[in-house]
Amino acid sequence: MMPHLRAIAITLVFPVLLCGCWNAREIENLLYVNALGIDYVNDEFVVYAQILSFSSIAKTEAGGARSTSGSAVAKGTGKTFVNALFNIYPTSQKQMTWSHIRSIVFSESALEKKHMEEILDELDRFYEFRYTLWTFATKDPIIDIFNAKQVFDLPVIYSQLANPSDLYEQNSVLRPMKLFQFIARRDEPNLVVYVPILSINRNSWSEDKKALPKLKMIGACLLQNLESRGCWPRSDLLGLRWLDEHTVRTLLGISKGGQLLAMTILEKPKVKIEPRLQNGTVTFAIDIHATGYITQVVTVGPINEIEKEAAKKIEAEVRALFAKGRKHNIDTLQLGHALYRKYPQEWKRLQKNNALPLSQESLSAVNVQVKLNNGGISKVKQAN
Repeated sequence: MMPHLRAIAITLVFPVLLCGCWNAREIENLLYVNALGIDYVNDEFVVYAQILSFSSIAKTEAGGARSTSGSAVAKGTGKTFVNALFNIYPTSQKQMTWSHIRSIVFSESALEKKHMEEILDELDRFYEFRYTLWTFATKDPIIDIFNAKQVFDLPVIYSQLANPSDLYEQNSVLRPMKLFQFIARRDEPNLVVYVPILSINRNSWSEDKKALPKLKMIGACLLQNLESRGCWPRSDLLGLRWLDEHTVRTLLGISKGGQLLAMTILEKPKVKIEPRLQNGTVTFAIDIHATGYITQVVTVGPINEIEKEAAKKIEAEVRALFAKGRKHNIDTLQLGHALYRKYPQEWKRLQKNNALPLSQESLSAVNVQVKLNNGGISKVKQAN
């Protein structure tokens, strides 16, 4: 009898010892920050927090009626980044949680070295921040970026701000990056970091005959050796897509003598940057191999002619990016970093202020091969 009583007593004591989730909070009693924006104006940090409504997401995904607004924006200012964050709390009506942030947006002024050091220091110390945030820059007011509306009132988690990778897979020009990638590249000697710029496009979309402002990636802000080096438009950065093996697919129009021949889609380029040492100097050769298909034929002609002209255009875009970089003393093709990786002692000997000086002769060759495999679902018409 005694063993049975002992077993019953132990069973009754166990529930008392279990702590349970005594401090858990219901999700409707918390405010979830979806995106963080950071500006620096008049010697003060200005922080914006985009607050997400999970109820609107639940209704959308369950097929219920959609809310007209699924997010709100809070603002705080302070002499330090932490002060600005804490100055949001007094006006918040519920506890805020930062562990679900998807994106972070920097203004051009916030990218400056002295401000970025303070921001990254706090992000590194606060346990709720993650390194997997999509990282952007903007020249627009951050509050406009956060208040951009979604088509059909979709939640903001389906926007470029929260998930840019899907759009990049359809049209690859400027690769989006996450915060851990930004930090790693920023700290690398001679490496140029391209932070995608988000802006507001007010002309392309409309809903119910009313203009619908939409987010658009319009270029990138450049950093090298921790310093901000300005922001360039997308049209000046087209050569980047041929140097990035993460490029999924990208559109290239092929012309000859001012006449459009065809529109092509090229996929997953293979690139190799080879430093060549001779007589104490270094030059670089870039080899690019791209495959793809013809998506529109404008002028009927041999495929090999289209391939040849495509190779010429790719080379021109790469050399144009190199030339603009030299003009602004920026190693846009990452040539110095390629030397640093392969021949670190030679880079150390040749570098000045942690950057490799480049001349017009530094880029000795850009060898491009293009192979067009087919014409999509239609056969390519060729001239005899």
